[in-house]
Parts: sequence; C-alpha cells; structure tokens
Amino acid sequence: MKKAGSLGIVWLAALLPVPLAAQGLSVEGEIGLAARSYTQNGALPGQAGSGTEMIGAMRLAVSGGLGFGDFTAELKGRTNARTGATSLDLSKAHVSGDLDGVRWLVGRDVVFWGVTESYNPVNVINQRGDFASTGEEDRLGQTMAMLSFETAGLGNFSLYGLFGFRPFDEPRRSDRLRYYVAGDDRRTLYESGEGVDFALRNTNTVDLGNGSLDYAVSLFSGRDRQPVYLPGCAFKTATVSEATCDAVNADIRASYESLSGRGNAGLLAQIFGAASPATRAFLLGGDSVGAVPYYQDMQQVGLELAYATGDWLFKFEGAQRFTARDNYFAGVIGAEYAFGDVFGSGGGLTVTAEYLYDDRSALQPPTFVEDDVFLGVRYDFNNMSGASLSVGALRDLDSRAMVTTVEASWRLAGNTRVSVSSAIIDADDPFDPLSALDRDDFLEIGLDYFF
Repeated sequence: MKKAGSLGIVWLAALLPVPLAAQGLSVEGEIGLAARSYTQNGALPGQAGSGTEMIGAMRLAVSGGLGFGDFTAELKGRTNARTGATSLDLSKAHVSGDLDGVRWLVGRDVVFWGVTESYNPVNVINQRGDFASTGEEDRLGQTMAMLSFETAGLGNFSLYGLFGFRPFDEPRRSDRLRYYVAGDDRRTLYESGEGVDFALRNTNTVDLGNGSLDYAVSLFSGRDRQPVYLPGCAFKTATVSEATCDAVNADIRASYESLSGRGNAGLLAQIFGAASPATRAFLLGGDSVGAVPYYQDMQQVGLELAYATGDWLFKFEGAQRFTARDNYFAGVIGAEYAFGDVFGSGGGLTVTAEYLYDDRSALQPPTFVEDDVFLGVRYDFNNMSGASLSVGALRDLDSRAMVTTVEASWRLAGNTRVSVSSAIIDADDPFDPLSALDRDDFLEIGLDYFF
C-alpha cells in the first residue's frame, strides 16, 4: 500500500468541490507516533535486524450533508522511518443517502463483516492493508455501489457491486512480521480478467429463549483478496530475458490451473510435477526464481451467529469457499462472559474463548490458522482516562506454537492517548507457517493526538 490508487485519486478529486456546498461540514482526524522495538534479528533472509522502528500515522476525515444526501472522505497514511515503507490510502470517498427507505452509497468505503474476536473468515469485501497490522480494521478502501433496505420480517438486505480490484501490497524482503515469501507484485497473475465482484448480505435479530440471536447470511462472488504464491520467475535479474520470464510464468500458471483435489504433496511439488521440462530446469537453476502472486476467482457463503443471554455471548462465524481447484471451510466458534463491577471498582472484565478451524489445502492461499484455540481477557477500567487492558493467546493444537499479545491504552488528556502493545511468538516447528514470525517479538509504545 504505497499509494492511494488511481481510482482513489479520481474519487478525491470529484469530492473536492463538495464541501463548498456542504451542510454542517465536519473535519476530524488523528496523528500518531509509535516506537516499535524488536528484540531479535529476523528469521527470514533479508529481514531487518533487531532495533527500534519509528512509525508515524495519520487519519483525516471530512463529512457533511448535501441536498440529496451526505458525503464522506477519509485519508489514512503510515510511514516507517527505519525501513522507508510508506502507505497512503483513500479508505473512504463516497456519497450516500436514502430514497424511499432504500439506503444507497456510491464511492469508496470500508465494510466489516464478522462477529468473532480472534479471526473473521467472512470479512471479504476489502483488501488487507498492512500485513504487520493484524487488526481487521486495517483494510483498504474498496470502490463500490451499495443498496440496503429493511423488510418487515426478514431484517436488512445489502447488495454490493465492487469495482476496481486492489491487490495486496506485497511486503519488502526487509519487512518484519511477514510470511515466508515476499511476492513480486510486478509479475502478478489473475485467473480471469477484470470484472465486477458481487456480494449480498442479510442481517436480522430474533428473540430466542431467554436471549436474542443476531444472524447474518452472506454471499460473495469475485476475486479472492488473498493471493496464492506460485514458484516462478520473480525479481528478474539481467541474466534472464523478459521473454523467458513471461514463458516460465505462463507455464507455471497453466500447471497450477491444471491441478485439482487435495494431494498430499505441497504446492511447489505439485506445480513442479505438472510443469514442462524447460520450466523445471529454470526452477532448479535458481536465478530469478521467486514467488509470483496469483489471484483466483472465488465464491463464498458466510454465516454469522451471535446469541446473547444474560452475561453470556455465544458466537459462530464460518465461510465455505468454492474455487476451481478445490473447496474449503474456515470457521470460528466461541463464547464471551462479562463480569460486571469487578473487585468493586466499577470496571468490566470480559473473558473470551474461541476455537479456530481451516481445512484449506496446499493449493489455496497460505494461512496461519488451521487448528487453533484462542483465549482473551479484556479489562475496561471505566474511569476518566478510558483505560483498558487486554491479553490474548493463540495456540496451535498441532505444532504447539503460540502467539501472546498484550495491549493497554489510556487517555493522557482530552485529545491525547497513550498505547502500549507487545507480542511474544513461540513457533519452533519449521513446518508451521508461524515459524516465519518466530523472532518477531516486539514492544511498541505509541502516542496519538485526536482533533
């Protein structure tokens, strides 16, 4: 994510004259500075060593009323002084309104789907922002047209047309908190040509027993937001011609698209076996061999359930995905319990336990989540500073790898907030994808000013 994107600039330019005629113009935002310290050198070749990174971030949002509706624009930026990585995204730039009970929106927006705490498999509308930022809120803006309406007994229906696919901005080899491979985004491949993605979601709330059930059913058809990393010609050197590189990647693509089912071999072995002799020789040679991002077409059926009764909240989130190679399921199930007025202090304690499952094959995009459990504890002090403290642990039931996170934040003054976060990653099994992060333990201290 190194730029806002051409479509984003077009939307921003279109909205620039809008505030002149806007009603009730509102401007707000934040600027922040954080120091993130890594205690060890990176585990992957080319990664930065131990030390401290200074990270600056900003967000600027403008909104107001129009004669026919409302407009919203939001710009987000982030820069890392140590690595030189810079991101700028026009996450929101849209006009919206209501026409005879039908809400409409045209432009760029961020849409969140999901109910669980640790992982949201149904959240498919927007592309991930920064790989190093695992929060679901860190998503790139997506250009769309949306219609939403309420029904008497079936709840809300929202229909989306999504335009201008945005590929994931691949990390640099020097970046920390990344997957084993860093794809060459100049060689990106697609299963099909540019088109329009479609999504539909129905949400509703019904009384059930002694509580209430919130549910959502969703459908998505379009490009997968996560790439499959194919072995091929990437980061080409001067000793390899452009024609050779293109020919190798064309054969790699055809070899991958010929695969199906759930073989026991890994992705590299399956593609190598299906490739031509010339491509095999190229891969074995090693020169200009790397990861090529490939975006496949995907259909998804999603279900979200949240049942609240007393101090309990039971949750389920699942997505069944269909691709040309094979189909797979990803889901999370769990519960939360809220303790009120803990220790007589007026604070609130919430405990969360979840089980995460993903049965994708080696032919699908990589994931860190397959058979895991998550335990989280959050304490809200409910004081004048709005202080909170949360601790979370994700454990792989097969490899015993574990990621533990601690986050705390509080308000120093009316518009200033301090945050402290850390992550401890224990993943010694070389066959576990989490082992790529094994040396990425960090401590981060940040200061944000809101206006």
